[in-house]
Amino acid sequence: MTDIDHPAPGAPAAPRIDRKRRLSPIWLVPIVAALVGVYLAWITLSDKGPTITITFQTADGLEAGKTVIKHKEVVFGTVKSLALTEDLSHVEVTAEMTKEAAPHLRQGTRFWVVRPRLSASGGLTGFSTIVSGAYIELDPGQGASEQSYTGLEDPPVVRADMPGTEFLLTADRIGSIGAGSPIYFRDVQVGQVMGFDSSNLEAGVKIHTFVRAPYDRQVYAGTRFWNAAGISLTTGPQGFRLQIESLQAVLAGGIAFDTPSTARTGEPAKAGTSFALYKDQTSVQESEYTIRLPYLVYFDSSVGGLAPGAPVEWHGIKIGQVTDVRLQYDAVAGMARIPVTIEVEPQRIELVGTDQAFGSGANVEALVRRGLRAQLKTGNLLTGAMVVSFEMDPTLPPAELGTGDRYPVIPSVPGQLDSAMRSINGILDKVSSLPLEKLIEQANATLKSFETLAAAPEITESLRSLAGTLASTQQLLSQANTDLGPVIQKLPPLLDAAQQAVRRLSGTLGSVTQGYGADSTFKRDLTRLMSQVDDTLRSVRVLTDYLEQHPEALIRGKTEGFN
Repeated sequence: MTDIDHPAPGAPAAPRIDRKRRLSPIWLVPIVAALVGVYLAWITLSDKGPTITITFQTADGLEAGKTVIKHKEVVFGTVKSLALTEDLSHVEVTAEMTKEAAPHLRQGTRFWVVRPRLSASGGLTGFSTIVSGAYIELDPGQGASEQSYTGLEDPPVVRADMPGTEFLLTADRIGSIGAGSPIYFRDVQVGQVMGFDSSNLEAGVKIHTFVRAPYDRQVYAGTRFWNAAGISLTTGPQGFRLQIESLQAVLAGGIAFDTPSTARTGEPAKAGTSFALYKDQTSVQESEYTIRLPYLVYFDSSVGGLAPGAPVEWHGIKIGQVTDVRLQYDAVAGMARIPVTIEVEPQRIELVGTDQAFGSGANVEALVRRGLRAQLKTGNLLTGAMVVSFEMDPTLPPAELGTGDRYPVIPSVPGQLDSAMRSINGILDKVSSLPLEKLIEQANATLKSFETLAAAPEITESLRSLAGTLASTQQLLSQANTDLGPVIQKLPPLLDAAQQAVRRLSGTLGSVTQGYGADSTFKRDLTRLMSQVDDTLRSVRVLTDYLEQHPEALIRGKTEGFN
């Protein structure tokens, strides 16, 4: 062996090189970090839901990265970006949804922005968003999966998970009814109006309504719906009637319904059943009379206060209504008349002793021959409204049911007001025919004659003589206590003078007959006065004669023999 192979004693040993590679423990740190990252990525990707787009008209209240999407206060996603559409008419919202939201993203799913709103039907909603900010609410649908949606500008009236049934109402006009208007059943709110379809206004307006369970079981095929919005003020035999469904119905409009007991048969109405919407509850009651027979009535006088809808009455009970009032002018005759079209509802009249209905031509013709006539009457003195009234007057000349262009014609008679005006005009005509000017001239002449008579010297002298005689009599009576004898002796001449004055005055009054009339009030009053004066003088004369015979009567009083 050589020295190389065998080193000397005490020399260092040669290094031994190990050519196998080993992993350093320091690499465990990035490996664990990578594994954690992969795990977190896998967790994130596995929990991530689909990405959807929602189109709104505006982005009011929305912020990318902040605005969340909720359902019943549970977060289902977050808005990631906001962008305008190419035509700048809408805003596209891109949102990342959670895995839990994926099963609910289907056709029919609805999105809307929850923000503070004030409405008549729902009051103040979304009040909490004043502090927390607006968010997007999700209402799950039931269709196939979908990734693109059109957001609602207003919250839906009814949520998808609310039990109940949808019905369709048809009306000529909706009035104050709108989305969110309440629906009442016996004054209890049981549903709401979802909206209306006005695509074909010629056929009317279709109103979509929702009635909550279990009240939807009260809707049958014979159920009647009517507009309960606002305040209803009507007049009738009982006076004024004010009807208000509720304050909410006044502000937001409303619909009410009820089902007659006779219509509660079979199964309740199914979803989508269509009903007519009546304008008020009175119209519902009127709809029970399905038979309406048209007639025509001609009036020659004014029909002020008569309008379509006015009642047709018989003995004060409504049997129909007025449907049309027109003015017709006959150019040949040069006169105008008013054709009034009426509808008689024979179901309101119960006939006894016959199987025929009131509306049959035979019955109406027989009634007209017996004196049936149409007449205008005042239905309401306060408003001046008029009604058409049927009256039976057997004393009228016989008449026949006329034949008009379209409908039979019922003869008419002048109304109450027209008859009164004719009577007044007749009285005025008689007054105007009186010789008023001649009567006034005679009255003036009579007054002048009376003035001349009153100023005549005979009247003046007679009255002066009478006044003097009475004054003398009074003076003598005042001296009776001091000197009774002379007084008694002087009384007879004075009484004779007074009676002569009365006779002269009566003779003068005879001339009054020629100047003022034999039966005038003045002469009667004056004659009565003279008669009373004459009776007084006669009594004084009797008293005087008695005192001449019995002067002691002034002290002892009269005896029984004095009459």
